[in-house]
Amino acid sequence: MKTHLDCLPCLLNQALRAARTATDDENIHRQVVDAVAGMIPGLPLDLKPPELAQQAYRIIHRIVGDSDPYRREKEESNRAALAVYPRLKQLVEQSADGIYTACKLAIIGNSIDFGPSAFDNSNLEGIIDTAMKQPLAINSYDRFLDRLHKCNSLLYLGDNAGEIVLDRLLIEEICNGNRGMEVHFVVRGRSVINDATLEDALMVGMDGVARVISSGSDAPATILSQCSEEVNNLYRSADVIIVKGQGNYESLEGEGGNTFFLLRSKCQLIADLLGVKVGDFILKENPEASFGSSQP
Repeated sequence: MKTHLDCLPCLLNQALRAARTATDDENIHRQVVDAVAGMIPGLPLDLKPPELAQQAYRIIHRIVGDSDPYRREKEESNRAALAVYPRLKQLVEQSADGIYTACKLAIIGNSIDFGPSAFDNSNLEGIIDTAMKQPLAINSYDRFLDRLHKCNSLLYLGDNAGEIVLDRLLIEEICNGNRGMEVHFVVRGRSVINDATLEDALMVGMDGVARVISSGSDAPATILSQCSEEVNNLYRSADVIIVKGQGNYESLEGEGGNTFFLLRSKCQLIADLLGVKVGDFILKENPEASFGSSQP
């Protein structure tokens, strides 16, 4: 997905929010906004939105003198999600279709994002209770379930801290029906916004259900050209790829692969491109997927 003009004011808003998270010094806030605004004219719009964000956050980190300004918020998100995990696990186990319920919860978890807007960790349980009643605006679940039944290798491209607790819940439920499945979970190579890193994955116990690997990049998404050779090989070979979050959708839409996109639409641009409303829940099969020899 290429960058649209609508992405540029959003980038400036994110820069200001990150600067205010890092420091109360208004002079630094102004430096950050000026520097990111000054970067924009030289950037081609054929870059993916996460590639713009990557360059902006490198500038932000340099000016504020902190490579992880959302560190505290990420830890709070992980703790908040872990606190509700037992109840959500019970909800999945008692539901008529555990994988579908776990999918809904994983998508709801995509609400935990400090990039496009602020998020209140203290209200996570209320958000989950309300959102569980909301249907999927794009629903490829039947295809997803069919592919999982034929899946030996699953690649799961993670997104945000906190959210990954609900990703873990989905992986656990998937593996309940396929104990021999090989699962790899990809996190960011370095801290950016509130995206999950190896430290976050270990904090929530993801290493107990999947082999956790780094993308090798500090982009707030999975940009294959920047990812490690291992991640690229897995992307080409995995039977099923779960792509979590709007940033990953922006970077991998149109890239091919045996992918299913699980996300919440968080801005009008993405909503319009998908033909949904802002806030809708999406489980979308990649129309270009081959799914190897299992394709009927």
